Amino acid sequence: MTDASTEGGSNKKEKPLSKIDWVLLPVLSLVTIVAIVCSVETLARFLYTESNTTTIKCLVVNDPTTGVRAIPNTNCSQKIFESELTNYAINSCGHRAGIECGSKPYGTYRIVLVGSSFNYGMWVPREKSFAALLPVELSRRTGRRVELYNEAMQWGMPHSVDLRLNEVLAAKPDMILWPLTPTDIKSVDMTLPYVGPPGNDGKVIDTHGEAAGKILEGWRRVELAFTAKSPLEFIRDAWKRLVSTLDDTRSVFLLQHILFKSQSQYVRQYLMQSDASEYLQTEPTAAWVRNLAHFAGYFADVQAQADSIGATVVVVILPERAQAAMISMNEWPTGFDPYKLGDEVRSIVMSYGGTYIDILSGFRNIPNPERNYLPVDGHPYASGQALISDLLAEALTSGAVPALKVATGPQRARSTSP
Repeated sequence: MTDASTEGGSNKKEKPLSKIDWVLLPVLSLVTIVAIVCSVETLARFLYTESNTTTIKCLVVNDPTTGVRAIPNTNCSQKIFESELTNYAINSCGHRAGIECGSKPYGTYRIVLVGSSFNYGMWVPREKSFAALLPVELSRRTGRRVELYNEAMQWGMPHSVDLRLNEVLAAKPDMILWPLTPTDIKSVDMTLPYVGPPGNDGKVIDTHGEAAGKILEGWRRVELAFTAKSPLEFIRDAWKRLVSTLDDTRSVFLLQHILFKSQSQYVRQYLMQSDASEYLQTEPTAAWVRNLAHFAGYFADVQAQADSIGATVVVVILPERAQAAMISMNEWPTGFDPYKLGDEVRSIVMSYGGTYIDILSGFRNIPNPERNYLPVDGHPYASGQALISDLLAEALTSGAVPALKVATGPQRARSTSP
């Protein structure tokens, strides 16, 4: 009987690869990898587009005496990868208020909203922002005519709020509503978002701006690297720049967008970034303690000036995406606490006679609240803005602000998805 394994001369040794094969196979593998990467990048660029326009053209971003402010009577639009194309119409006083500035109508309870981009309504139409939704809900609950005038601004951190307080007081508010995010405390002293390198006469660099000059700048960097660095330092620097470049690709963004939709994966990754999660850590860093002290100084000034015109100052913490997810999950690793920032800010606000309202606890019974935030950028979708409006309306009418207190009131169903 013949062994099948020996039929047809199968015992013959395989022909060894030729020299050209040793070259072609790696090249073919490399071409395949490049083709896959290019295909994914092409798909990602199709799915996630951005506009050629930018809101920065409607802003003054180089005046340290006021911080960032809008140019009156301008109209800009912008779209980032995750958002829709959003319009920002600025009134004659330089605010995205949806109404003109002017005297308070008789019999109206006026709220002036201050703060940064969450309050400004970044990436959502103005009519879908909580600044537009909240006064309607407050009027319905209280039976009073409530008006909210929005003076919040991109990069409107506490220092900037204090610098522009005269504008707020000029509006004759009954209440100054100051929602804070963790970023506001992280960047408590910021007035300008970015400045150029030494020697550019203090001109501000538009990070969303034109690409002209990038090739020349890149060549200058290479020249400098070769003349000022050792070969090892040059290689290390080149690797860092390569990683940074890859991080900016749409493929990486697509991967982040997918991974960050997983609640547990997102929270785990977020907590690994010590700089981002600093406000959640139970053991504060020296920098965090300093930032809170600086916020206390700015708030003390705001409260004192508000007292001079008889206005109430109300502060509330709006959670960032990871913080909202942790509260909803009702579990977090040892060494972290999503309620810590609220406790810290409450203590500061009340020590100066201000009013603090809590909405963080409202996220306990909302499943997957992080779905109401852009996964990578982190600003709320329109559904997130509506959710914030509902929680604020409930907190403001529960007795914390006597002028808006109601005994009972129906609550709208909360949205839990974009």
